[in-house]
Amino acid sequence: MPSWISPPPPPPEHPLIRSYNSLKARISNVTSLPPSAIDILLPSITAATATLTLVYLYRNFFKRYPDSNSLPPQFFRRKGLYGKVVSVGDADNFRLFHTPGGRWTGWGWLRQIPEGRKMLKGQTIHIRIAGVDAPEGAHFGKPSQPHSSESLSYLSNLLTSHNVRAHLLRRDQYERVVCSVSMKRKGILGLLGFKHDVGLLMLKSGMAQVYEGTYGIEFGKRQGMEEKYRAAEEEARAKKLGIWGLKGKYESPGQYKARFGGKEGPFTPSTAIADKGKESTGEKVKGKRGVSSSSAAVKLRVETRGRKRKAPLAGTATTVAKVVKRRKSDKGDR
Repeated sequence: MPSWISPPPPPPEHPLIRSYNSLKARISNVTSLPPSAIDILLPSITAATATLTLVYLYRNFFKRYPDSNSLPPQFFRRKGLYGKVVSVGDADNFRLFHTPGGRWTGWGWLRQIPEGRKMLKGQTIHIRIAGVDAPEGAHFGKPSQPHSSESLSYLSNLLTSHNVRAHLLRRDQYERVVCSVSMKRKGILGLLGFKHDVGLLMLKSGMAQVYEGTYGIEFGKRQGMEEKYRAAEEEARAKKLGIWGLKGKYESPGQYKARFGGKEGPFTPSTAIADKGKESTGEKVKGKRGVSSSSAAVKLRVETRGRKRKAPLAGTATTVAKVVKRRKSDKGDR
């Protein structure tokens, strides 16, 4: 090339390369590491950070949890689960198939939700709606409460095959997950409207009352929900809607459970001892639904195992003392 012709300018540096070189220079100034060491460490740190970020996103937003036992304890009072209601068993609880990410992750068009009891066995989360109590249905030979079938039909029509978001609060004594539940209902011209609180909808229509149990009353994380629930109940009562329009003396679900020996609260060893005593006298013990109180017996055995072992030791010590005393008396006679 002739000397009077200037060489072409170098190609412009790529923005990523420029950023990398700038970062490398800053690290070198702070740590005094040679550029060759930074070239080795920086990609490794970047890859590790990206991996940890992906793991965090997967566990918190994209991992599917099949049942209540698989839910991490740190999720309660912090996370909500999005999913499809596959069945409604009672007038205040239902089964949820968790679909993390919803349609954005392919649920309903790329990833199908299983159907049928066999396919859904062990794949759903049992949800108890927080803050409300609906009339009890007929279970295990007990009669149903008035208006129980109407409340069940209302909740079933409202939720079955619909997507809801359940905000996790705690587990109850039946291994259900107590949640405040919200859903979107169709608005004008069939378009999706605003979110609605399911418990509040039930109270407004007179299909349930505010939960009156003595243990674990929950109204969700949002401030003022208890006041809204009680105001909705009073309004339905004044209009005589649903359960408030029944003739005769009204028996609340809580009073019904107390009359038939239902318990509210967590499982404790003292409960196990009481249940064991009832079993020995032939009384019926209310345990987990559809299951005898074998878990109570197991907890009772664990609690009393130490006492059962002490009895033989005490008897052995008494026997040894008697033998020693007898030998001393024999020596004295001699």
